[in-house]
Amino acid sequence: MKKLFFPTIFLMAVCCFSITNAQTTLSGKVTDGSNAIVGANVILLETGKGASTDENGEYIIENISGSSYFIEISYLGFKSITESILLKKNQKNDIDYVLQKTTGELDEVIVSANRRLQNIQKTAASVSAVSAKEVAQLQIKELSELSSIAPNFNTFDDGGTGIFTLISTRGISTIDVNPTVGIYVDDVPYFSSLAFPLSLSDVDKIEILRGPQGTLYGRNALAGVIKVTSKKPQNKLTGFATLGYGNLNAKEIGFGFGAPIVKDKLFFRASSSIIERDGFVKNEFNNKDLQNRKSVDANLRLKYFANDRLTLGLLYNVQRRESNAYAFVTGSPDNTFQDILENTPYQVNFNTDVLQTAVTQNLAFNLKYNFNTFSLNAITAYQVTDQFSLDEFDFSTLDIQSASKESDYINFSQEIRLASNGDKKLNWTTGVFAYLNNETRIDTNINGSDIGLVIPDFESIAPFSQIDSPDLERKGVALFGQAAYDITDKLTFTGGLRFDYEEADASVARTYTTTAFPASSFSESADFNAISPKIALSYQANDKVFVFANVAKGFRPGGINTFVINSADAPFDPETTFNYEAGIKTNLFENRLKLNLTGFYISYENQQVFTVVDLTSFIIGIDNIGESRSYGLELESKWAATKGLTFNMNFGYLNTEILTYAPIDFQTGEENDLSGRNLPLSPEFNGNLNINYIKPLNKKLNLEASVDYNYKSEFSFNFANDATQDAYGLLNSRIGITSKHIDFFLWGKNIADVTYFSYGYGVGTFNAASFGLPQTYGVTLTAKL
Repeated sequence: MKKLFFPTIFLMAVCCFSITNAQTTLSGKVTDGSNAIVGANVILLETGKGASTDENGEYIIENISGSSYFIEISYLGFKSITESILLKKNQKNDIDYVLQKTTGELDEVIVSANRRLQNIQKTAASVSAVSAKEVAQLQIKELSELSSIAPNFNTFDDGGTGIFTLISTRGISTIDVNPTVGIYVDDVPYFSSLAFPLSLSDVDKIEILRGPQGTLYGRNALAGVIKVTSKKPQNKLTGFATLGYGNLNAKEIGFGFGAPIVKDKLFFRASSSIIERDGFVKNEFNNKDLQNRKSVDANLRLKYFANDRLTLGLLYNVQRRESNAYAFVTGSPDNTFQDILENTPYQVNFNTDVLQTAVTQNLAFNLKYNFNTFSLNAITAYQVTDQFSLDEFDFSTLDIQSASKESDYINFSQEIRLASNGDKKLNWTTGVFAYLNNETRIDTNINGSDIGLVIPDFESIAPFSQIDSPDLERKGVALFGQAAYDITDKLTFTGGLRFDYEEADASVARTYTTTAFPASSFSESADFNAISPKIALSYQANDKVFVFANVAKGFRPGGINTFVINSADAPFDPETTFNYEAGIKTNLFENRLKLNLTGFYISYENQQVFTVVDLTSFIIGIDNIGESRSYGLELESKWAATKGLTFNMNFGYLNTEILTYAPIDFQTGEENDLSGRNLPLSPEFNGNLNINYIKPLNKKLNLEASVDYNYKSEFSFNFANDATQDAYGLLNSRIGITSKHIDFFLWGKNIADVTYFSYGYGVGTFNAASFGLPQTYGVTLTAKL
């Protein structure tokens, strides 16, 4: 680890002693066309530099090191301006701005999908983004609530603490702790679902990239990327406090506070939230409520502007969540999941007192230095997750099988990235990425007194436990680069390449609480490498129409099963995806309507699944199934109908097919050909409609209301397609009064009280599912500085 820390520390030392004579300044005046606007905010995005206009409407920003920026000018009641600017070096740059009264036009959205700031409507990728305001309107508080943001992008609450949120996009879904969608929070990668952010609090923006993003993001981005950006420390006093209460005895307490420690130099922001609710699923066996949640989230962020070129950042986050988790029911041909929803909803009946807790800590350091023609960004991150769980395995009143797990997960990563500065014909990004992660566990598989009903040979020695102590280590390095070249002022070619190399080592010590089986152990090693290319072509037909096409590869590395008896069954291979897509993005009717349409085709090879890898012992592990494919269409629209009234609609069509997969049937011992079936967690139709309305009541108060409807057509939870969830839609809403300092909202989720399964899975002929959250409602009060 010390070796990995060295690059950032060395770069920080070099940059701190660098001398610069750059004295670029930006100044000007902000008016409404005739009168000066006092107190307008002028900000250079992602720099921490900005100013407010004085009594004459004038502003000045000094000591600017670069030349190419995105600038944002905003004032309450006026339409914000967000545009790219190119400054003359070592000179005073004068730019005046005229703000127009708000008329209902759509604001420009700036994203960092390609590791540089770009207008979302001029980005050659399938990317969706929501601001902090839209996150609040959609009532997004955790990863499992992201389905409303993008088409063909679905998240499923696993019913536990939230550390294993299931994500499925374009037919590709996560099956284990190694995600298929990359998660980045403030540019810090989350390699394992064990370390996923348990809640999304104090968020500034969420971006979702659909399709493989292997070139810039590497491993585990074979289906896409989620980028979360937190609210940044600022050179002014900011803050809020929130109180909320709802049914299921739900409580919420939150706050955020930021201020300059040293004016114009050192800023901080601290935030925290405490959220809890009672359970809503009753275990008939012990009369206990399950799927309650208690979570605590705390954040501290520091930003230091050492000089006009060097910026340093520090981030610390800790989250803890506890739940009486995993209230699964099992389905069968005689008692399907839909039968259970209709006849015995929110009921389970099993003998294990389930529990799950997780504590995750993140520490990250960021260094950014602007040279004359390029910038350097170095991100060092350290993550620790401690988890404990006690789970039922048979979900019955019989004492057949249960399991406990204690795990410690540690990840260290170091990225050094260089990117060109300026608005040039050629823009590029390149870098190196290295990581080391380790997971140690104690897995106790408890075979109860009734295990003989399933495995007769075990009847005479029951009850007994199998105790595995696996230790897994992964380390890897990647080199990557991507460049965009303007062939003409309208036509741009983008090409990129990434090389990833990873080594995986695993050792497992196995003991038993019975003398019927001897202790054993095994060790296995494997290495994987991948080359991930990308090519894209984009064309800016005019100010209103942008078209693009790209081909990109993504991959997820292989690994080593730790559950197996025969070490030959332990290794499994990497999986890869190739994504072919083309799209059109439009701004119509004087920027009142955004209409984007994308078509795609994905080839998915060596797909990893949980299956039976040893029929004689019924050992379950990860294996590669062969090949599948998916294709579809995605429509995104946003319409500013009138002043204060906005409609957002996403619609996705998805067609998936398994081309090669023949698992062993539990009962017959023969292969079961599943080719031609649909991929799990992949509804053919999905969509979201969100309506937002804001009306001033007087000079100080606004009425705000939003309605959100999220729909999924029928889909399966397993590869055999015999465990299905019928089509359903969830209706959410909130209405309230807002002002400069106080917000008060009434809110509801799943208002129609739809009964559904939020998640399910299947292995062989065994299928299980977890109930989704029923109708919830409450009130929230927020005070703001």
